[in-house]
Amino acid sequence: MAENLEKSTLLIWGIHPIEEALKKNPKKVLEVYCLPGFGKKKRQRALLELFEKKEISVKRYPDFHKFKLPGGAVHQGVLAKVKKWWEEPLDILLERAIKDARGLILCDHIEDPQNLGAILRSCAAFGVFGVIIPPKNNARINGTVVKASSGGIFHVKLSQDQSVYKAIKVMKEKGIRLIGLDAHAPKRLYEAKIEEPFCLVLGSESKGIRKNIKREMDELLKIPIEKVMDSLNVSCATCIALYELLGEKG
Repeated sequence: MAENLEKSTLLIWGIHPIEEALKKNPKKVLEVYCLPGFGKKKRQRALLELFEKKEISVKRYPDFHKFKLPGGAVHQGVLAKVKKWWEEPLDILLERAIKDARGLILCDHIEDPQNLGAILRSCAAFGVFGVIIPPKNNARINGTVVKASSGGIFHVKLSQDQSVYKAIKVMKEKGIRLIGLDAHAPKRLYEAKIEEPFCLVLGSESKGIRKNIKREMDELLKIPIEKVMDSLNVSCATCIALYELLGEKG
């Protein structure tokens, strides 16, 4: 029983991510942990008042050692245990994306949690409906990813139940257009005329999209940059691509 609860909950930290969780789904915020001095600043007091209003339990700790946070975690004196609500089976996610003609993202070998979090933040900012993150060779969803997403993760649906190949196969069967970002593609991003639903496929930080995955794409597009740099950071490239593909809808 305890193991099942552990799998269904996540420890997150930082004022803004916790605020976003409260805005999106307050009933899924189970517990909050604060350091003794938390509440002295205006924004901290506002957050404590929100916890009280939502009737969420707040516990004080002299330090957060027992929580074993990763090194460099910027917790700002507050942690929260939340129940995962953003995960959705692939078939359901795709059905809803097709019905509403919405954009998707597929991550393949995005192993840096900071990059994955930044990608999720951009997805929330540009209204991406869902993000497919196969469990193999991608960073797992943890507090670091949530913090890097600035709470953006709470505004998109995630599917983590299928492999990259299975996800691609199902999307092809359903007629979802697959678009890959590739630095060597002949066509520039802004030259493309994309209609939703589509799925933007992202490759690894170091090597980009794998060759066998490229062959499955309906279209490969590049972001034109100066020759002094051979590529962009994957989260930066994602932001640019989403602005070009979805930005005018904002």
